[in-house]
Amino acid sequence: MNQAPVISLEGVMKSRGDFVLGPVDLTVEPGHVVAVVGPSGGGKSTLFGMLMNLLRPDSGKVALFGGRYPDHEVEIKRRVGYVPERSTGRDDMDAVALGRFVSRWYPRWDRRLYLDLLGRSGIDPGKRFGELSKGMRRCLSFALALAASPELLLLDEPTAGVDPFARRWMLDEISRFVRDDAHGGDRTVVFATHAVEEARLIADYVVLLADGKFLGLHEKDDLLESWKTLWVDVEPEGAVPGIVEVESGSPARVVSNSSRETSEALRARNIRIVRSRSFDLEGILSHLVRRSGERQGA
Repeated sequence: MNQAPVISLEGVMKSRGDFVLGPVDLTVEPGHVVAVVGPSGGGKSTLFGMLMNLLRPDSGKVALFGGRYPDHEVEIKRRVGYVPERSTGRDDMDAVALGRFVSRWYPRWDRRLYLDLLGRSGIDPGKRFGELSKGMRRCLSFALALAASPELLLLDEPTAGVDPFARRWMLDEISRFVRDDAHGGDRTVVFATHAVEEARLIADYVVLLADGKFLGLHEKDDLLESWKTLWVDVEPEGAVPGIVEVESGSPARVVSNSSRETSEALRARNIRIVRSRSFDLEGILSHLVRRSGERQGA
């Protein structure tokens, strides 16, 4: 199964009450950090549930490392470190005992790394799980996932409820995990977040979900390079490649999702670009979500 994509979703759909996720068609190759972002209730946790076989899709195919559930469940999960949306653990166990308990399911469990992560995160190894704050529980769940020495980290809102120092620690550890040359650059992280800033800092790709709609897998740097606001001396008439929004004025304002193509088309019409401004990632994603809603309501 080693030559297959880390994650492959084909036509995946899941309904929960009135909510419907999908269809989702997604391929994640090894060696990247993928952020799953979107408004609350967009379907992020439902997606993670299906990736871990905690929820079964109504239709479509889910494969990890080329294997599918339930036939390859044990093999798949030994290669995955998972942090669920809500931290779970044995309230009566301290961090050391919990590590021993979890290590049974992971042949490559790294005890030295686990103890090191506890120290770096400030977790008291002798404190019981039930006595930890919400933020410390998140840190402990994260340390358990990393210590399994997985090939894939699936992190559902890992930084929710943690303080800024713990958040910075987690983001640094994610980057270190993926860039570790000792593992050939084949480690992969898929994490859900409400904080677009986290995606900007460490993600290579962004998956956008809104109201159950899969709005694609986007290369982050391509988005940041392509999306721009342009002010022009004459409002363009008719369709112009890349332009997704026009606002009349003097100068007129246009939004482009392919700024190079748009600039060339405007110059060909002898329309002068007065000035331009790049979008930040949050602005781009907001545009994509809004456009999806407009198409849905049309």
